[in-house]
Order: sequence, then C-alpha cells, then structure tokens
Amino acid sequence: MADRIKVSICIPAYKQFFTLKRCLDSIASQNYTDYEVIISDDSPNNDIQNLVDTYQNLPVIYHKNTKALGSPENWNHAIRLASGEYIKIMHHDDWFASSASLQQFVELLDKHPEVSFGFSACKDMGVNQIISRHPNVFELKSLRKNPDILALGNLIGAPSVTIFRNHSDIFFDKQLIWLVDIEFYIRFLRKYPGFAYTSADLINIGLSENQITNQCKDDKELIQKEKDYLSQKLNLQDGTFYPGYHHLKNVFIPEIKKKVKRIWK
Repeated sequence: MADRIKVSICIPAYKQFFTLKRCLDSIASQNYTDYEVIISDDSPNNDIQNLVDTYQNLPVIYHKNTKALGSPENWNHAIRLASGEYIKIMHHDDWFASSASLQQFVELLDKHPEVSFGFSACKDMGVNQIISRHPNVFELKSLRKNPDILALGNLIGAPSVTIFRNHSDIFFDKQLIWLVDIEFYIRFLRKYPGFAYTSADLINIGLSENQITNQCKDDKELIQKEKDYLSQKLNLQDGTFYPGYHHLKNVFIPEIKKKVKRIWK
C-alpha cells in the first residue's frame, strides 16, 4: 500500500462546462500533487469529456455514465471509482480558494489520525454576494458531542468543504435530495466519531439558480418528507439544550432584527 494515491478528488459532473473548468483550473494550481481526479459524468453530450481532454497534465480518470445516475448516486459512483486513501468531493460549481487548499485539507487528517473526517470554513460566492461560513466554538463543541444536531442545521456545509478517509462502507442515500449531505454526515460521524476542522476558507462555493438546493428550498412538501424520513431512519437524538440555542440564533434573533428594521424605516 506504500504506492497508494493519497487523495481522490471526486467530481460528479453534469453539464456546467464553464464552472467545471473553473474547478479543474483550481485543482491544476494546487501545490500538493499526490492525487487523482475522478470525474463521473451524467451529461447528455460530450462537452465535459471534450473539456477533460484538454487537461493533459492532470491525472484524470473520466467515466461517462451510459445512463444518467442523478444526484446523489452520481456522487457515489465517483467515490466507488476512487482508489485514494482520502476522498475529497468537489462539486463542479465549487473551487479551491488557493493553491495551498488541498495541502491543508490533507493535513487535517494527517495531523489527526484519530479521526476520519475533516472540513473547512468556506465562502459562498454569488453574483452579488460573498458570505463566509464559519461554525462557532459552541457549535463545534456540540457537534463533537452529538452529530445528530446537524438535523437542525448544516454546521458543516456542502460536501466540497469536506475530506474523509476512504472506508468504502458509507455512501450518500439516493432517496434524499435536500438533506442528503446532512444524513451522510450524521451516519459517518456516528460510525467514525470525531473530526478535524480548520477556520481557513479553503473552498469557494459557487451559488447559482441551477443548483438543486435552490430548486428545492421552497418545496415545503419535499423538505418535510425528507425530515420525516431522516427522523425515522436515524432515530435522531438532538439533545436538550442545542435545539433552544438553534431556535434562538436562527429563528428568534433574525425575526427581532426584521422587526427592528421595519420600525426604523
């Protein structure tokens, strides 16, 4: 196993030629080079394959799906094709924030052999907005004690901010769309407790109207259905104090701020 590749960068691709190019360019700029790039392509045409063919200097393993697998099964397929010690998922609309990002991700697990999961802070990058995503000290402490609190709010973020050991026994639940990442994180951290975190913004998350999250966020029926599914499947135990904290921070205080703004107007 001495010659095993360190990191498999897994990219589930579907159309989005230009954002994938941005992602691949950010990979090509990395100082850390012990990696392979796995691209599982659900696209109906050859645009992605033609793009990949231009990256002759990248160690790319490209797989064209004869039938579209859909999200998140396309994510799983990329992971199954991976041979690296670590799995680094990169969605095609996200990209590394600097040339040192991959090195810092690898160090999260190298320096913490007792854990199997790591994640970083990130920036959400929209056309007219940039939002930094950083869990606070209390949230991180609560997450270490009980990963089930993720069902109340995704403290970790999108899969692109994560890196995890290639245990080959946990995959994303293809029954889910909205809560698919949260459900995966909870199961992973239950089986392999603990995590490493860095407050450095290692990933830029590209925001667009084409993302599945934007397509689902107003579908109350879907969201409730997935919440019920999650609760039944995992028998969630979200603790005693954290739900109150979550409501205060994410519901009560924002509502007070809205009312104050209305008054001052």
